Amino acid sequence: MNEPKTELHTGIYIRVSTEEQVQEGFSIRAQMEKLKSYALLKDWEIYDIYADEGISGKNIVDRPAINRLINDIKDGNVNNVLVFKVDRLTRSTKNLIELVDLFDKNDCAFNSLTESIDTDTPSGRMFLKIIGIFAEFERENLISRMKVGYERKVKEGYTLATHSISYGYHREKGQRIQKIISDEARIVKEIFSMYIDENKSMGKIAKILNERKIPTKSNGTTWSPSSIKRILTNPTYIGKVRYATTDKNRYFEAEGQHEALISNEIFYLAQEKAKNTSNISSTKRPKEDNYFCGILVCGQCGGKFTTHHNSYKLSGSEEKLYKSGYRCNNKKYYNNTIACKSPAISHPKMEQAFVEYINKINDITATEDVEIKDDNTEKERELQKYIFDCEKNLNIFKTTKKKIMEQYVNQEISFEEYKNLLSIANEKYQALEKELQRAKAEMPTLKKVPNISHEDIILSFKENWSYLNNNEKAMFLQTFVKKIVINIEKERRNSNMVTIMELEFNLSSEFTLIDNKKSVKNKLYTIKHNK
Repeated sequence: MNEPKTELHTGIYIRVSTEEQVQEGFSIRAQMEKLKSYALLKDWEIYDIYADEGISGKNIVDRPAINRLINDIKDGNVNNVLVFKVDRLTRSTKNLIELVDLFDKNDCAFNSLTESIDTDTPSGRMFLKIIGIFAEFERENLISRMKVGYERKVKEGYTLATHSISYGYHREKGQRIQKIISDEARIVKEIFSMYIDENKSMGKIAKILNERKIPTKSNGTTWSPSSIKRILTNPTYIGKVRYATTDKNRYFEAEGQHEALISNEIFYLAQEKAKNTSNISSTKRPKEDNYFCGILVCGQCGGKFTTHHNSYKLSGSEEKLYKSGYRCNNKKYYNNTIACKSPAISHPKMEQAFVEYINKINDITATEDVEIKDDNTEKERELQKYIFDCEKNLNIFKTTKKKIMEQYVNQEISFEEYKNLLSIANEKYQALEKELQRAKAEMPTLKKVPNISHEDIILSFKENWSYLNNNEKAMFLQTFVKKIVINIEKERRNSNMVTIMELEFNLSSEFTLIDNKKSVKNKLYTIKHNK
């Protein structure tokens, strides 16, 4: 079936200057009648008529009607503009390029009656493309001129930074040279000292600053290894300015006009150390060894849990072994005031808590008397009939809307009456169109039910879990479990206890979870497993 064509809500724009009206016989009324008739012929709905009478077309600023039209285009009320001639819109090539660019950005069609410019025709589309080429050429020229200006500014030693000014500096609006902020400058020097003289890692430096509650440049954020690295590798601190930091091909540095904070010797020692220090991160283990990762949510702060690993060696062995566990992501690198207080939990304890939780659920299974019925064929038939009825009623409403338009063009009703009648018809039309789209979207979901024996239906969630390997458990959780909210408390000095507060499944249809007298419908695909 063909998708319904987008309704064109047309804004008719009319302009005539006093001089033109006298010399050429143009009139607001004459233009209006011809444009209304043309809109009726094209089955376009008139949203409003915008008339600038006795005003020159040299500029846009002084014309209230065209500015109202522009606002309606931006607000999405008008998606088609109709004029008598292009010069009614504007006599300025620059303004015309700007307007066509505006139409393009807002998916608004443009039509001229006299020049036969119609976006439904090849010639109309060609006209817009030609104007678009000029607009693109002008934009590229502007961008090129701006780039040249920016490059020259940096080469003269001035920073381009405004919102993202480097930590330790500030630049007031209207100032060209960035100034030092003494409190922040002291922290910058301390970061370099901790990294070079005290041999502290970037993560350790971030943690120290957060514990001391040192604010970052951005309100509400905390220090992290990446923000420390940005400071340690920023040449601004040795009196340089940078250009195109995100583009390696255009990037360059120049001597700045501002005062340096760090000596060249210290800065380059930091670069050398960063280059020679390998990126050390938590040992990555196979995902199936941490199959609860991604679905655990902290009951204390609402943050996600991430995996972490502790290494150890058995007595008399050099082999490194790992203990897997989970830790709230809002704990690392945060100061003690705002960091999450939740302890970490080991993977075996999380597994034990999960098994105990699901064993408390009465049952998640398919019963022996389940009947698998293929009733989708009947549903599909009913849906097809409903779609047919919707399309039939839409055509009736289209005819009604056209009759309302004819009454307005023939001056049988006023513009206000036309707008009211059209608004009522449109409301019903749009509601029906939404129903049609919903029904069409539902159609592909009706699939034939395959022949499934009772043996193929999942025996029991509780039974299956113990027979799944780690990879199968990971796949099961990722497919069917949306989140597990947990709360962790210290049980003894070196032992934590986890409680599952909530387990939420990905909701669809087909299996029933009965837990504490609550029945939740879910879709659980068959998991076969040989015992």
